[in-house]
Amino acid sequence: MNRGTTVAGAVLGAALMYLFDPDRGRQRRALLRDKAASGLNSVRAAAAVTQRDLWNRASGLIAELWAQLTSGPVPDDVLLRRIRSHLGRVVSHPRLIEVSVHNGRAVLSGPVLAHEHLPLYRCVRSVRGVTGVEDRLEVHEAAENFPVLRGGVPRRWVKPDILQEQWAPATRLIVGTTGGTLALNALRQRTPLQVLLGLVGSALCVEALSRGTPRRRPGPSR
Repeated sequence: MNRGTTVAGAVLGAALMYLFDPDRGRQRRALLRDKAASGLNSVRAAAAVTQRDLWNRASGLIAELWAQLTSGPVPDDVLLRRIRSHLGRVVSHPRLIEVSVHNGRAVLSGPVLAHEHLPLYRCVRSVRGVTGVEDRLEVHEAAENFPVLRGGVPRRWVKPDILQEQWAPATRLIVGTTGGTLALNALRQRTPLQVLLGLVGSALCVEALSRGTPRRRPGPSR
């Protein structure tokens, strides 16, 4: 009998003695069942959330592709409303931006801060249906000499999901699966390159596990 079999037998015997102890075995088995049921429910809930997230992303991507393939020219009034709805995402004073649309081409005018100029142009250019953008904006480096640009709500660049502190379930699933695949390949093929990729994969798995939404801590009891 080799050492591995002996150790496995000892561990199994200790586990059986722990679970079937005459005094506390029943309580321990009940506690183990409760923990297993709770863990299974958590896994099912996480799987359901991940499935919904993947489905929503896939549906949105399919809808966007279908709209681009099947849609014809967008009426100017519809395009104008689309552009206006996007302005508040990139500029701190969207009401100061004047927008007109002629045959799909957007004309922008009005005062804008320098650090919001390029994001505004890119935002309008990316609106579906816009065929071109004519830039007539008045760019100001700072708001001190232009009172109407003072105040407002500063806009920030929205980081991609992969760069945020918490990841969406679909992102965690993709990163974790990729990392797990790299780690398993390193165990099968122990070449220097595979070992390096395995370390990277292990780091990805750790990140995927740690980037979930933090649990809310219960507040102080009153």
